[in-house]
Amino acid sequence: MSQFDFSDMFKNLGAMRGQMEQIKARLARMQITGEAGAGLVKATVNGEGEVQKIDIDPALLTPNDRVMLEELIVSAVNDAAKKARDTVAHEMRSIAGGLPIPGLDKLFGM
Repeated sequence: MSQFDFSDMFKNLGAMRGQMEQIKARLARMQITGEAGAGLVKATVNGEGEVQKIDIDPALLTPNDRVMLEELIVSAVNDAAKKARDTVAHEMRSIAGGLPIPGLDKLFGM
């Protein structure tokens, strides 16, 4: 049975920290778009989950459709946020090398 080498693990922590900083910078630059209403409303967030842009089809800009428009905006933002969380989780798994490290995908508040 081979023993786990803690010295190797600690040596790799510095490299892992550097990779995490690179991923965090890349995520901040990402533009992830979610949609609702068959694309009539689109919300774009960055990889940190911050809303960057909302696109609304002009056909929805009537006073009678206000409630529906509000619901579509919420749906589009939630869709974009979920995609951002999924992207962060994927990036975190890639630096962990497949090791199940609890809470790693939560490091960026997603």
